[in-house]
Amino acid sequence: MAIGSKARDAYSHKTYSVLKESLELFVAEGTVTDYVLESYERGYLSFLITMALVNLQRTDQVTAELNRFYNEEVAATYNHGQDPVNALLQATLWDNFPREGYSSRPFWLWLSKSPQSSSELRYFAANRVKNIDLKSSTPSWHIAAVGNFPELDWSLKFTDSSNGFLAVKPTTPFIATCSDPSSIVVPTNTWFKKIAIRHSNSYHPLVNAKTWIRMPVGIIYGISTVVAGAGIAVGGCTADVSMDVKGALCQLSLRGGVAVMASSGDVVKSTVRPDLRHWEAIPEAIVITNDQKGINRDSDGQSACLKTIKQRTVTPLFAPS
Repeated sequence: MAIGSKARDAYSHKTYSVLKESLELFVAEGTVTDYVLESYERGYLSFLITMALVNLQRTDQVTAELNRFYNEEVAATYNHGQDPVNALLQATLWDNFPREGYSSRPFWLWLSKSPQSSSELRYFAANRVKNIDLKSSTPSWHIAAVGNFPELDWSLKFTDSSNGFLAVKPTTPFIATCSDPSSIVVPTNTWFKKIAIRHSNSYHPLVNAKTWIRMPVGIIYGISTVVAGAGIAVGGCTADVSMDVKGALCQLSLRGGVAVMASSGDVVKSTVRPDLRHWEAIPEAIVITNDQKGINRDSDGQSACLKTIKQRTVTPLFAPS
């Protein structure tokens, strides 16, 4: 809990350095600049800190941490923006830990209307809003993490200049959203999208500008590599002739020169690659349920939605007492 709080505070804000930003015109993004937590990472940290407080039975601090959770989502910091996964976690926590003057309704309402929410999540949230307005009994939610966040890959793409020329994608697809009256599984693909748009002009104009500047720099590096490789080959063969070593040096130089020239593409890619740093120990999806059997993959009477995660690793995060 202490480490999480310290990390959240230490890596929440962007500190600009003319020297570091200038250096990254010539090397890949993220090589010399400090990492800044994405809003979803700060939010998920707040959720885990809240769970730690609950486990330590420090319930008097839960309300304050839940308010901090919300503030991390809406704060106008360098990496900003709400997302449906953390909004869902906040909604379920306010249902599980009701406090006078506070309500889960604003979070369920946001989920029911947000274009970031899937159609299944909007429908699920709208039903919850309806039940709140009808003053139905408040459910006790089980919460669990599903699977592991996929690894990321990238490629060059020049068809969408507003997002630069970099296309970021997960190496494996996210689990699909599913829901039934008592449960919902929500993938964290909206968290991935925050990483994928880091170089977007609308999100981080400075990063986008540096990305475009690095492309000709990378090409120059690549051309220099080709020239260096050609120089090795020509120089070696010239030396072979002058030293009369019967072609051995020339053959070796040609192999070395060709190898250097062949690496020019890698040199360009390593210069223009995007900053894909992120918190890797996060789930592929979040599941919540008010099924009385809880998140039990061996139960015959388990809800249909929960059966879809049978092949995934499921880590319980909260179970009502």
